[in-house]
Amino acid sequence: MAFKNSEITYGSVAKFLHALIFILVIAMLTVGFLMGGIQDKPLKGQIINLHKLIGISILILMILRAIWAFTNSKPALPAGTPSWQKFAERVVHFLIYAVLIAMPIAGWVMSVAAGYLPHLFGFNLSLPAVPKSEALSDRAFDIHSYLAYALIALISIHALAALYHYFIKKDNVLQRMIYP
Repeated sequence: MAFKNSEITYGSVAKFLHALIFILVIAMLTVGFLMGGIQDKPLKGQIINLHKLIGISILILMILRAIWAFTNSKPALPAGTPSWQKFAERVVHFLIYAVLIAMPIAGWVMSVAAGYLPHLFGFNLSLPAVPKSEALSDRAFDIHSYLAYALIALISIHALAALYHYFIKKDNVLQRMIYP
């Protein structure tokens, strides 16, 4: 498998980042919706901190993925793909990238503004420009939550489009990302 993308398929780096981020995002969405119901306070605190750390990891991975995407060619869509589908594909991909960058930032701001910094091995991961503020934390929580629902909608559109290409169009759009 090629390291970089080609005209026909995505390369190993793009496929790895796609798969890793997908797994992390699905886990984060699931945990994000379930962690409020955890009764054991010490366990809940650990899960929330892990959620924050994975969110920051997704932010870093998405920045790397965006750099990789902008510095690599993208496999062409099949000949005959309507212009509106090409436009929709670009818009949905852009929005997924934007949400997967904005959502962890909103979560990080929420945590710092609330005074509950993500921590790793005794190091607090602060954001120096973010003051402690309940109002800011509440606003960042709202943004973080709205982005979670937007992300679910975007992932659903993305997955349905891939399945449409695989089952109805019977082209290689899905295979070029998941097969070696």
